[in-house]
Amino acid sequence: MRLKVIDSFSLHRVGLGLLLVTLGLACQPLQAAVTQGAGDLIINMEKKAPGRYSTTVTRDGGAGSLGASYFVTTLANGDRLSGVVQSAGQGVCSGRYLIGSGALQGVRIPIAMFSQRPYRYEKNYQCGSTINYAASSGDSVMGFAVGDSQSGDGTEIVLQKNADLSQYAGQRILLGNVRLTGNDGVVEASNVYLSFARTLRSDPALIDASFVNADAARFSTVAINQDTVKTAVLNVRRISDSPATVLPFSLTFESMKGAPNGDFRMYSLEQPDRFIPYGVSVDRRTVGYGDVLTYTLGSSSGSAQMLDITFTIWGKDLVGLKGGTRFSDTFTAVVTPGL
Repeated sequence: MRLKVIDSFSLHRVGLGLLLVTLGLACQPLQAAVTQGAGDLIINMEKKAPGRYSTTVTRDGGAGSLGASYFVTTLANGDRLSGVVQSAGQGVCSGRYLIGSGALQGVRIPIAMFSQRPYRYEKNYQCGSTINYAASSGDSVMGFAVGDSQSGDGTEIVLQKNADLSQYAGQRILLGNVRLTGNDGVVEASNVYLSFARTLRSDPALIDASFVNADAARFSTVAINQDTVKTAVLNVRRISDSPATVLPFSLTFESMKGAPNGDFRMYSLEQPDRFIPYGVSVDRRTVGYGDVLTYTLGSSSGSAQMLDITFTIWGKDLVGLKGGTRFSDTFTAVVTPGL
């Protein structure tokens, strides 16, 4: 998810990565045995001094035994695995690095191919390219190390003099995603985020907004001619008592590539110009792209609104698509205080 604070009484942007990871008539069992670690990779940025930042790497779903930055799975003899680390959102592929764009272009996240048995740590991987692994003799642990490693790799931050990242305070920035695919389906599909501490922020704020259960909105296998529905909860919370009055706010939604025909869209990861529409409703009220919803928060700090955001993929829009087709979108909730 993403959260952005522009100025003291301006808007908050909270992004949610939606991913349709495969397409079929029914779920199929995975051949690959055990995946270490789970959830999105979070590279936490903390300000140490003007222009100086440090990072720590965590996983939303918990780290495996190798560490949070390892995306690996155990393959039995004869099993195969394909994998890719690719850019998304504000990320750009640059050789073996996933880097930021704009003010974040000085952030460089290293990627390496990894095998535990036999041990390999190869730095010749090119971001965006698909690689294939095969377990030739006995079990083998294979995949990627991203952002940090036991071999000394770490996220590099090389910023221009006097660079200020305070505009990203409290925000998660989507830079890319990691996919591991086994013999019969997706083993793991996770996003890569930069996460900035709120202490970077120098301006006051009235409200905070976040998705409580972002993973609940991820689509897995869906069925042709059958609608699929997922729901996430948006928590909008007041964090200041001043001014001591009821606080109105407005809520709108955005899609990563916009909405040329006014609808929300997921775009194909294999064919960037191909898309499927999806529906959005808030507390059972259908919402179109650009619609403005209005709410209020109480006069005291801690007052909150919990909003159910429901996403629908219509089965009729999947007719003609091949099994294994993948689509994604970054869905952004824009919360604007009314004072």
